[in-house]
Amino acid sequence: ERAAAHASLDNLHAVAGLLGELRRAGAGEQAAVLAERAAAHASLDSPGAVAGLPWELWEAGAGEQVTVLLARDPAAHASLDNHPGAVAGLLGELREAGAGEQAAALAERAAAHASLDNLHAVAGLLRELRRAGAGEQAAALTERLPAAGQFDLFIALRGNREQFRLGREPDGSAAPSWTWNDMD
Repeated sequence: ERAAAHASLDNLHAVAGLLGELRRAGAGEQAAVLAERAAAHASLDSPGAVAGLPWELWEAGAGEQVTVLLARDPAAHASLDNHPGAVAGLLGELREAGAGEQAAALAERAAAHASLDNLHAVAGLLRELRRAGAGEQAAALTERLPAAGQFDLFIALRGNREQFRLGREPDGSAAPSWTWNDMD
């Protein structure tokens, strides 16, 4: 009872784990108390942590708390300068929860502002954007890659290795063919 009523809500991974443990221990009433607290008061800035919470809430039989959590608009509050894979996870959870408007808003934000440091995670975010039907946002995110020093990923993802075999101009067009005589 004490854990459910007073556990810190700062670490949603730990909250989700505690929800699962309470559920497995047969402490349904305590799981409901924790679910209510988490849905209403947990920080929404960590997309990876927020992504795991709806599943644990559903598993704990607290579907109404998923509605409470979604009403707090996690898509608008999720940090995008974290791991893009976590943003992809949240995007997938929002889609599965039927929060299409929030998924669209998160896709828009991610396309413009998601961190591009981790190539594997960026590729995962692009896959999730496409799964979500956010092709325009996936294209916008892909267009940001060269400016972030990720030209190789840009080439691999767009499948336009031949078009940009000589590089890319600052305006985004393919670099023209040149010879050493052009250097004068």
